[in-house]
Amino acid sequence: MPRHSLLIPLSHDHHEALLIALRLKKGGPTSQHDRLWPNDLHKQVRSLILYFENELLPHFKIEEEVLFPIASTIGELQQMVTNLLAQHQKMRDKIREISLLREADLHSKKVLSDFGTLLESHVRTEERELFPKLEEAEKQGMISLPVLK
Repeated sequence: MPRHSLLIPLSHDHHEALLIALRLKKGGPTSQHDRLWPNDLHKQVRSLILYFENELLPHFKIEEEVLFPIASTIGELQQMVTNLLAQHQKMRDKIREISLLREADLHSKKVLSDFGTLLESHVRTEERELFPKLEEAEKQGMISLPVLK
């Protein structure tokens, strides 16, 4: 079943988020052909912060203001939404923490790797669990997902 039009841009964002998560977990570019992600730790931190501010925060805003309130009306999704919101806050907190760390405090990139693991888990939950359940609920007439312009 094709994605609902509300979920398509979010799924596209998720694809990019999974790539960022992989880079963070690997501690550098995904391959020798990945010229977009730096090897230098300071540049990785800057790239992550820019990605977070320019891509993830607007993504979170759509989820928190549009998608999650709709999902919360479905009883079986209420706990999932609570968990996803907590993960959003945890990522916000971790980015603040990462932005204040000196290189010596990055613990051999563990902090970045941990952020990548959290981001990947979050995206997988939305793509594999939340989105299909929302689409099924709409198909059954339980909710109506809006079309974003």
